[in-house]
Amino acid sequence: MLVSAFLVGCSAKGPHLPDYVVLSKHVTHGVRWELDAYLSDDGLCLMVDGPKGPDVGEDWSSGGCGFDSSPSGGYWSGGQEPGAENAVIVYGPLPDNATTVEVAGHTVVKSVPFPHGSGLPAGRYWFFIEPPGWPSKADGARC
Repeated sequence: MLVSAFLVGCSAKGPHLPDYVVLSKHVTHGVRWELDAYLSDDGLCLMVDGPKGPDVGEDWSSGGCGFDSSPSGGYWSGGQEPGAENAVIVYGPLPDNATTVEVAGHTVVKSVPFPHGSGLPAGRYWFFIEPPGWPSKADGARC
């Protein structure tokens, strides 16, 4: 079961943490996790990590910085779904005018705007947890 709540502009500072914005919090398979965003020398970074933030690594943490927004650029990141060895979460930033992203021929995911006043650039983000056996023939091929 997936429980999620979108938060507006929460940020944290710490001696070893970058300033980051919590985009959403979740619990899957009994594991608490969040999708965080921050700016680094490599550009915009998105990271799936534990409730303590980006630099507190879990063996299931994933993330990326400096996303390429070109059509062939792979404007996403992905990793293991927290608490599930064989499940995958994919996510990424989008331009401000992109309200959806197609992750399979028949699977469209809505995007969410970055919180205003958070220090993040204007834009949106998306995430999708691949269900077991996804994609089926009915879902279409992965994009």
